[in-house]
Amino acid sequence: MRLDSDRAATIRVAVADRNAALCDLVSALVRERSTLGHEEGAQQMVARRLAETAFDVERVEPDGEAALADPYAGYPPLSYDGRSSVVGVRRGVGGGRSLHLTGHVDVVPVDDAEPWSHGPWDGVVADGKVWGRGAGDMKGGLAAYLVAAEVVAETCPDLRGDLIFSSVIEEECTGNGMWSVIRAGFDADGTLIGEPTNLDLMRAGTGVVWARLTARGTAGYSAFAGGDGPFDELARAVAALRKLEASANTPPRDAVFAAVSDWPYGMTVGRIRGGVWTSSAPAMIEVWVRFGFGLGLEPVDVQTRIADAVAADAPTVDVSFEAFRARAYCHDIGGPLPSLLEETHTRIVGSEPRASAFTATTDARYVAGPCVCYGPTAGAFHGADEWVDVESLERVATVVALTAAEWLA
Repeated sequence: MRLDSDRAATIRVAVADRNAALCDLVSALVRERSTLGHEEGAQQMVARRLAETAFDVERVEPDGEAALADPYAGYPPLSYDGRSSVVGVRRGVGGGRSLHLTGHVDVVPVDDAEPWSHGPWDGVVADGKVWGRGAGDMKGGLAAYLVAAEVVAETCPDLRGDLIFSSVIEEECTGNGMWSVIRAGFDADGTLIGEPTNLDLMRAGTGVVWARLTARGTAGYSAFAGGDGPFDELARAVAALRKLEASANTPPRDAVFAAVSDWPYGMTVGRIRGGVWTSSAPAMIEVWVRFGFGLGLEPVDVQTRIADAVAADAPTVDVSFEAFRARAYCHDIGGPLPSLLEETHTRIVGSEPRASAFTATTDARYVAGPCVCYGPTAGAFHGADEWVDVESLERVATVVALTAAEWLA
């Protein structure tokens, strides 16, 4: 059923009237420091707004034991007591298609070594952008989707399909927030995820696993501890993984990822810990590694390759796995939902959106049905001076609201 022009105009005006409030919402969410284990303040804000718009609100707490048993869920990094995703449901009158609008509320920590032009937790609005940790990844998209959901609920009370909105935890390290929401039965006939895609239709993401490499030695005065030590063993282990990384990228095996990068399956040494004194040999050094991979590989297969590579070149280094066990995925971009989103975007923005892929993972890997990531223009993800573009926020909210209203009609 097509959305009539009067209803469409009403939706566009309603979103435009909330433009300043949308920026305020992004800023308020940024000020909630929702790093791992500290998501509740931001989640309460989302839950309160959903309840005020007559959504039925539920909390979904991941089951840690079930996650451990599922080869595609993440290894739980913390207890889930008091930590949950927020789900709001607005029931339709019946007989229509359902839609799930979703985003993640968790953000990565701030590296204190990097200088910021604006405070990372201040949510400053300046130069046409909202600045701060998580503004781009992805509180901007989460806020735009929440405003879109509120507008649809308020202006379209007679829609046939159910509208689901969720704000999930742990997208940045396990995916267990979205995994648990889908597992609880909150799937839909179509899903849109508000990742910062520069208003592209992002359909694919690489697989990701995290590994911890641990090397041990004998602590003591460095005057008597020459030769190889834990650092040297770790250096050999990392070099072995660099060779594994290179073999996966020369050339990249999947055309969908090769189209966006000549090195899509990246490895990062993201954290290092060890040692207490420059003139003391360390008893232990650890590094944490992120490893990307392509379609057709299982996370456990990549874990085995990592363990085998380290064992061959640095046999005294221990390898363990944590957080991500994420498969690569690729959704169909030609179905009814992507087509409707593309048509609506073209009408509002004035140009056709690009189809793209992401050389990292998103919660879209857990969605079985039609799914697209679509969100605002943003930058400096996981780094200093992270930002989201204000104008793109309103465009995303408008496109998503109109798409949702027509899909649900």
